[in-house]
Amino acid sequence: MKIYSDPRLLSLGIIHGTVSRQAGNMRERANQDALFSQLNIPTDKILRLHQVHSADLVTILNEPAAQAQQATSPLTQADGWIISPQGWGASVLTADCVPLFLWDEAAHLTALVHAGWRGVAQGLPQKTAHQMRQLGAQGKICAYLGPHIQKCCFEVQEDTACQFDAGCVIRQNGKIFVDLTKDIIRQLALEGVQEHDVYAPQWCTCGNKEQFFSYRRDHHRDVQISFIYKP
Repeated sequence: MKIYSDPRLLSLGIIHGTVSRQAGNMRERANQDALFSQLNIPTDKILRLHQVHSADLVTILNEPAAQAQQATSPLTQADGWIISPQGWGASVLTADCVPLFLWDEAAHLTALVHAGWRGVAQGLPQKTAHQMRQLGAQGKICAYLGPHIQKCCFEVQEDTACQFDAGCVIRQNGKIFVDLTKDIIRQLALEGVQEHDVYAPQWCTCGNKEQFFSYRRDHHRDVQISFIYKP
């Protein structure tokens, strides 16, 4: 099992990353619990969502809010977290969608977003950075894009392509592709996140069957988990 993470965020003491498929299908709670046990993270301190490909975020700024969220049933329908208190973390499930991590300089505020193409088209990355600013993000905001489908594999039809900035749409040999990475970087720039503060390695879930589940490639619903935890 590999965990794909950002050294900058690790240096701030934030445990995070996206696991490879060797950890198992993370739709299964037993596999999640086994992973967090291996990492010495209390599984009952990891918050979870019912993801619906929206542009909705859940904000957790203190211990009572985290406890209330953990007790919520059924799970809240949303696609991202902004989280602050120590001793808590959050997770999202992804296959080809983008696990987007954001944080301010002191890691006072951290965010973890399930940025599917619908969420990106609705401006979820920009919205997340904007809300972090409104909530008092300290200093610059940095970003990390975990493993997701890259422009080489994300072929779409015109009805999808027209929802994105034209500069992020590639037309070649009669086919249309969308560059989700480029559009996320573009949106973050609108909120003052500098491109050199965005780490976006080209790990393609669809193109790397050995390491990643991919619905686009296999048409199965197996997923990776992405998580962030502040000890």
